[in-house]
Amino acid sequence: MLEHILFAISAAIVTVSTNLDNLVVLFGLIMVIQTRRAVVGFAVAQTIILALALIIATGLDQSRFLDWVGYLGFIPLSLGLYGIWQQAKGSDVRRHTNSGATPSVIALFLSLSMDTLAAMTPLFADSAPAFRVTALIGAGCALTALILIASWGAPRAQVLGPRFARLDRIAPYIMVAVGLYILVNSPTDVL
Repeated sequence: MLEHILFAISAAIVTVSTNLDNLVVLFGLIMVIQTRRAVVGFAVAQTIILALALIIATGLDQSRFLDWVGYLGFIPLSLGLYGIWQQAKGSDVRRHTNSGATPSVIALFLSLSMDTLAAMTPLFADSAPAFRVTALIGAGCALTALILIASWGAPRAQVLGPRFARLDRIAPYIMVAVGLYILVNSPTDVL
């Protein structure tokens, strides 16, 4: 039971860390379009990303590549190292755009969520099925918390926005940690 709780917490941390940029964008969108439209677009995009990560991970279970699943850890590890390198160079690799309609809000958040897909897919693939459900619960709770924070903080976005933008600098380090976690055997391994 403790392993499930800890795994849910780790999935929540991965979800939050890979969505800090989305939180800043969500703050901005809530300030310029209807709150409902921005929140629904974010929630739908994150649901699609988590479902896609789970589908990819489940497909890996049924293939001959199961022995190679641990090597998927190189994806978030590489993205994290690239993010750290970009920070060291002083460049901003993320470009935030503004859009108004729900489909375009969904598309915006899908394009900003590739890091979530890259981190969650190997996390799901390297875990037993029971732990995948636990990870989904942890990620769902984290996304709900992000939506609540964005809805609460939108009127205060001018003050809070820059603070959350600075938190996005830790995301590459968490991606490196996730990549290393997947590369190393853990209690959730199916192998």
